[in-house]
Amino acid sequence: MAGDDRISHLPDELLQHILYFAPAKEAASTSALARRWRTQWLSSGAVNLDTCSYPGLLYRKRPAFVRDADAALAARGRRWPLRKLTFRVEGNHRDNIRLFLRHGDDIKDIVDTVLTHVAARSVEELCIDARLEGRRDGVYYDLSVPSLPSENLRVLRISGCRYLKIPPVSVPVAFPRLEELRIHFCYDVQLQGLQRVIDSTTQLAVLDLHSVCIYSEYDVPAAAVDYSSPPPATLRCPSVTALVLSDCTWMDRLHREDTAGVNLDAPMLRWFRYKPNLNCPVALISQATSLRRLDIDFCHDPCAATHDQIWASLWQCVDTFSNTRVLKLKLSHIDHVSSGETKKVQLPSSNTVLFHNLERLELEVQYMPGQSKAAGEAIAYLLRCCPVISELRLSLSTTTLEAHHRYVDAYRVKDQLDFGKSVDQFFSRHGRKNPMITYEVRDHIHGLSGESFACLQSSLRSVSLRFRREKSDIFGVRLVKFFAENAMLLEEMYIDNGNQKLHEHINHTVGRWVASSSSGFAVLTLERSM
Repeated sequence: MAGDDRISHLPDELLQHILYFAPAKEAASTSALARRWRTQWLSSGAVNLDTCSYPGLLYRKRPAFVRDADAALAARGRRWPLRKLTFRVEGNHRDNIRLFLRHGDDIKDIVDTVLTHVAARSVEELCIDARLEGRRDGVYYDLSVPSLPSENLRVLRISGCRYLKIPPVSVPVAFPRLEELRIHFCYDVQLQGLQRVIDSTTQLAVLDLHSVCIYSEYDVPAAAVDYSSPPPATLRCPSVTALVLSDCTWMDRLHREDTAGVNLDAPMLRWFRYKPNLNCPVALISQATSLRRLDIDFCHDPCAATHDQIWASLWQCVDTFSNTRVLKLKLSHIDHVSSGETKKVQLPSSNTVLFHNLERLELEVQYMPGQSKAAGEAIAYLLRCCPVISELRLSLSTTTLEAHHRYVDAYRVKDQLDFGKSVDQFFSRHGRKNPMITYEVRDHIHGLSGESFACLQSSLRSVSLRFRREKSDIFGVRLVKFFAENAMLLEEMYIDNGNQKLHEHINHTVGRWVASSSSGFAVLTLERSM
């Protein structure tokens, strides 16, 4: 029936689950709908404070925001304990956000006021986020760890914090149930204090640090400190299984410079995502025998780091985590893998097997047009280092980052592709070849052709190839043919040429390569989730 109220027919548990994610102002307003709705938002167990729920300029929202926050927290009690508390502030200017959160000494800090409310003591999931509209960076408030509801807290997410205040050793810190800790965009975190938080729980499984400046300080007498150079930092994560270290800066407060590196002690680690600070390489000092996946992002601004810095840091990291089963590499230049140029540091020998257990390799990299030699060498090197992989995913691009951001004229490209496809179909119906398409492909790929690879002979079963090209070249077609003819156990090949629709133009040619290969396999369109 068109006028039937289907929402009211939903069970209470489902309504409460929906209200669990709703902003506090909107959730509280549902109590006016009907008698049944009066306590649904209280029973959800969540209070999500969000400035986006209020119209007008940010500084004018403060009185109503504070009033509604106090009312939502005061409505809680033993009957409706608070399990989730979200505090989100968004503004169009940094100064406006800081003014909203803390307006001088005569007005209380809103964050501290909310966290110290008696209703917040039972919170299990806490999220504090301050940001500019449309951006995630920036720091706006200070946060004191003793003010956090630590007894029941399982999930803690902090973003936009200027200074995370952790008390001295004499003040106890305890988070006995903490399972997930995420700190994003924080300007000042003391390493020793962060370590105390990690050590206070045996259940911490997820640690996510993104764009955090971490300072090392000394707990030893001044006479025992080496003033000549900063020592490496050490981060111990005995129970962590999923770790993210992305764009973090590790500083020595005494020397006011980067530490000599980061020693990571994480014996239970299963998944590690890493975008490094090139001046502070991370080394695993424990045996993470359960390591399953390693994601490394080395797409750095060439003005911020030299080629050799990126190259050396990459292979030091890769060697440290060589027992992983899945490796995803994202690089800004193919030469970071290729051994084609003379390096200041020694590249691991291509005869040395780095990844004895690697099952899947994913490589996303850029190379300039005309650098197919370097690309071939890089792929060959990785194939030798991975003798037992069963799945290979390659995403190759000749588009520079700047050009890719400017590539927005999608409709024009679509029209050109549809026209080319129509022309191709016209020639196919008349039994002729399209003169605009090169059907015969030159076989040779430098570094690959004529070489023997253990994975191609005994383990590789799936290949995914994605190309994004600004200028036309035939390296992608050569690569498709190479795997079609040399992977003895290949079962499936996924092909996507991005803005060129390569698979539509070569499938008929690949059919001949499949027929002449030693193993039959399926040629499929690559899924966009790669």
